Amino acid sequence: MSKLPQFESDFSELNKLYFGTIGSRLMMTAIEMKIFDHLEHPVVSEAVANALDIDPGNTELLLDALCACGLVSKKNGLYQNHQTTSDFLVCGKPAYLGEWYQLADEDGLSFLASLADKIKFGPGDAPEDENMNSEAFCERYTTAHAASSLCCVATNIAEHIKELPGFQSCKTMLDMGGGPAINAMAVVQDNSQLRATVFDRPSVARLAQTYIEAYGFGERVTAVGGNYLKDSLGSGYDLIMITDTLYYEDPEIESVVAKCHGALNPGGMLVAIHAVLTDERTRPSQLVLGLLTETMSGQTCIPEKGYLVNALTRCGFSGITSKMVDIGGTPMEMNLGRK
Repeated sequence: MSKLPQFESDFSELNKLYFGTIGSRLMMTAIEMKIFDHLEHPVVSEAVANALDIDPGNTELLLDALCACGLVSKKNGLYQNHQTTSDFLVCGKPAYLGEWYQLADEDGLSFLASLADKIKFGPGDAPEDENMNSEAFCERYTTAHAASSLCCVATNIAEHIKELPGFQSCKTMLDMGGGPAINAMAVVQDNSQLRATVFDRPSVARLAQTYIEAYGFGERVTAVGGNYLKDSLGSGYDLIMITDTLYYEDPEIESVVAKCHGALNPGGMLVAIHAVLTDERTRPSQLVLGLLTETMSGQTCIPEKGYLVNALTRCGFSGITSKMVDIGGTPMEMNLGRK
């Protein structure tokens, strides 16, 4: 008698991968319909359906599914947001991430729909306003970046910066490519004498200044517009911070690093924190998958661990150190060099 085949492997991981896409679509649908805005307090499904003028039966099924996804709780027939959902997926909250996910979703869905074509025929040319290095793209994402910084990224960065030997004696800081200035504000909070300049594209700098004023940092943080690949960075800094922005190849990287060296005071520090790939460019998985839209479209190339060390050395930095740190749940490389 023949025997049925036996397998040592377990296909449940394949199921998790496939059915996980349903969870993401449920979350995005709930964001679009502002479902979470109505779940801040325990409520029956009929009340949510009435408030949004939607089908009560399918509303209950959606809420049950959101519970299965771990976004909502249900007790005695009453639904309520989990704390993480309340903090980050309710409109009007300081760190509302709905816009961030919607922008990523907008780009991701069109990309995934043409994924096979990208693989067959190559990147093609992205429209100018959709290129991730364009002024329009950067301006569009500044508000979304602010929310992600507020939710934990800025705090994580500041925790690592404040541990640097000599940080408390720093008086002047440049946050190069600092976006909405949230990271810079988090860092100056930990040093009462520190003043920061946030340097980014003019349109982004204008938006950054609104956040600076909104959070009351106008006397300690200033936003300046420019192009760090071409323009002067100024001088006299004790600390230059570069986070998640220096994704270039030589000679551009070396040119920027040399410019930073010249802008520092003697003994000053350059700290660079960037997403990097490991394990032959296959990890971390959230980075490989999250940036596939940009990498397959030919708009960026995420570097591998250690990519900045040579540039720091060639540009005259000493005491160079490198380590992996957790920033918002993503492993990132933190490089330090001193002038």
